[in-house]
Amino acid sequence: MSDDKINSNQLTAKKEELSEWYSQVLFLADILDDRYDVKGMAVWKPYGYKAMMNLKAIWDKLFQEAGIEECYFPLIVPLEYCEQNESWWKGFQTEGYKVIAGSEQKVQGVIRPTGEPAMYPMYAKWIRSKSDLPIRFYETVNSYRYETKHTRPLIRTREITVWHEIHTAHATKEDAEKEFQLHMKLWDQMWNDMALPILKVKKPQWECFPGAVGAVEYYSTTQTGRVMENGSVNNLGQAYAKKFNIKFKDENEQDQYVWQLCTGNGARLLGGAFLVHGDDKGLIMPPKIAPIKAVIVPIIFKGKEEIVTKKSEELFKKLKKYHEIKLDDRDKTPGEKYYEWEIKGVPVRIEIGPKDIEKDQVVLVRRDTGKKTFVKNSEVKEELSKLLEEIQENLLQKATNMLNEQLTYTESLEEIKTNLNNNKISVVHWCNNEKCYDEISKVEEGIEGFGTDLKEDEEGKCVVCGKITKTKLYVSKTY
Repeated sequence: MSDDKINSNQLTAKKEELSEWYSQVLFLADILDDRYDVKGMAVWKPYGYKAMMNLKAIWDKLFQEAGIEECYFPLIVPLEYCEQNESWWKGFQTEGYKVIAGSEQKVQGVIRPTGEPAMYPMYAKWIRSKSDLPIRFYETVNSYRYETKHTRPLIRTREITVWHEIHTAHATKEDAEKEFQLHMKLWDQMWNDMALPILKVKKPQWECFPGAVGAVEYYSTTQTGRVMENGSVNNLGQAYAKKFNIKFKDENEQDQYVWQLCTGNGARLLGGAFLVHGDDKGLIMPPKIAPIKAVIVPIIFKGKEEIVTKKSEELFKKLKKYHEIKLDDRDKTPGEKYYEWEIKGVPVRIEIGPKDIEKDQVVLVRRDTGKKTFVKNSEVKEELSKLLEEIQENLLQKATNMLNEQLTYTESLEEIKTNLNNNKISVVHWCNNEKCYDEISKVEEGIEGFGTDLKEDEEGKCVVCGKITKTKLYVSKTY
């Protein structure tokens, strides 16, 4: 994106070019600036970082109330830790940023690509007996991978910022499975707070960690029907425990490997929400993560400056006790202010002018619908709180409707291609055979069967071979 394009202050229509709209709106809304001279890394600006911290506060509360404790592990992972899991190291040896230090300039390790090789050697030191279990920790960190694909702010980056990952260890398979269900429950609530509909799928077994029991991935959608993986809950079984020698003594003094889970996501979730909720005017912030819940815009007329300013300040002092409120008293026209706050996606705009003062009222304007409501001053606090809840619910319902309309049951490979052109996500019966899976991926470049439905309750014929199956596969292009 060129500086000229950015500085033109003209936002591309979302429905015309989603990718360009997304890049522009992140800059114009002061979320971040990706002109930092390292590819795949960007500067968070205060407004965007506040939204990210609001999201972090949501998961902090959810995890800690569930008894999952926050911790921190070092950024640098020693080579000896990396090499304990040869399949992991093979995958990240080329993507990992190397740490070179000392007079001999030897490679000392890598900058954290994922948390496992930093955390699990320590788990092996801490766990000795069954009484040391379970371990239920999470950390919120940055991770670094030399991503070779096309980078995109928040979605595909080389510095994965504000990323949470939960890593737990349990004495039994049953305990791990219970934890797995809990993690999905916590994530369901987090997605609800982002006003995002949930598309949960099971990964094909060959795409899971080697030796893992299975995984559930969360996907968000876009107006084009292209979907984006937005985190996963992974039941690692004993695969990593065997690699990192994480064992405990049971009641019979016999060594047993622990059962483990890992769950992770971060700023990509914020990117997903921006893609789903934004419009041609800019972002639409879900109220639960909005850095500013409402902005007060005084409507100044000549000769009425003092009374409007005074009433605006009184209203600001009243409301800031209950919500994150901004009083925009800058020397700009109301139109200029409207434009700016609409791009930033502030949920509610509060207008107050001379006529409103005469009527003892203010005007509440919803960002999601543009609807105006005239409210008595004595009722502003209650009406604003009510309106924020309505906006949150409306955003979730609107996004859910979009997802439901995109999901289309499909019985032939040709229909999959048609659905792609119509911004639809195909749902097909599939026999669980990898060869048939590959045939589906050949329908058009860039598509994939990104996961199967969690339920298997309806029989149908595999879209490729015709075998009777209950497994349904979701097919679309992905980010």
